[in-house]
Amino acid sequence: MIKHIVFWRLHSTFDAATKEAKAIEAKQRLEALAGQIPALLAIEVGINFNATDGASDIALYTEFATQEDLDSYQQHPQHVALVPFIVSITEERRVVDYQL
Repeated sequence: MIKHIVFWRLHSTFDAATKEAKAIEAKQRLEALAGQIPALLAIEVGINFNATDGASDIALYTEFATQEDLDSYQQHPQHVALVPFIVSITEERRVVDYQL
């Protein structure tokens, strides 16, 4: 089992309303991948409510059976199509991939 976890910080130039709207849109778009990409076994997207300096704004948690499945997810057209939107609203990305 492969766990793929990503944390993003939205652009610090966004006001609170814009940040909230972009986070909700990102969550909806990411969750729409469920059932669309065969290799994606589980997906969960959370919007942060912790206002400390070290916090990220959005967390993505996904599960895959194998490293090859994670690779196919990352190359899947629906995932690739979502990347420009995510890049356009974020200023920082952190990722952790690990195997159980």
